[in-house]
Amino acid sequence: MDYLLTEPAIRIVGILAFLFIAYSLWMGRMKAQGLPGGYRNPVLALELVKSGPDIEQIVKAESGAAATFIKRSTKKDFGFILVYALSFVALSLLLAKINVNYYTKLMGCFAAGCAALAAIFDLAENRGMLKAVDGEATDTLADNIRYPSLAKWALLFIFALLVGLLLVRRLDSFAIPAAFFLIATLLGLYGVLANFFRPKYYWAFPAAITSLGIGMLILAVTLSFWPAKLIASVGR
Repeated sequence: MDYLLTEPAIRIVGILAFLFIAYSLWMGRMKAQGLPGGYRNPVLALELVKSGPDIEQIVKAESGAAATFIKRSTKKDFGFILVYALSFVALSLLLAKINVNYYTKLMGCFAAGCAALAAIFDLAENRGMLKAVDGEATDTLADNIRYPSLAKWALLFIFALLVGLLLVRRLDSFAIPAAFFLIATLLGLYGVLANFFRPKYYWAFPAAITSLGIGMLILAVTLSFWPAKLIASVGR
């Protein structure tokens, strides 16, 4: 049997998914007043910032506490990028292995590529965010943060779409996390497109992230404790 389709290897993918969930929780959350565009989360507000004056408004929110939180979160995010890239790529390649159809194998490989490329855009976004909290506030910097961020989110939601489609083919307990991945896709891509044309807060972003997290948690449990379920579905 392929080494990726042994129970220990599948459990490693499940453990990576647990690590993704744990790191997500460790990143922390902050609600702030006085943010532009109706945002309450200063990190998301800066990720999708539309102009230099908005950068200045974000970093000054809560008497500068927002900037402190953003800087701390951005530094943590470099580790998070590694964690989610490893987790998502490993999951994608695993799903590619359990499918015998050429096109579904290709979908799994493409999902892995989307996750890896999203991580690269995330690094570019973080570089701009650190410049912002250090005092730079120009329209050019806003574009250098915003557009890599939109690209990152679009790629992650395309990853979610492909993983959801691969999982739903199992027609068993894997259809449950598949539903959460597909819901995340619909909400997330709506949020990306809406924000691209009209920059402001959209509830679809946090809802999509929550749905993706639930899907990953279900997979983490299933792959870690019942890896034989996935092996039994090989070729279906």
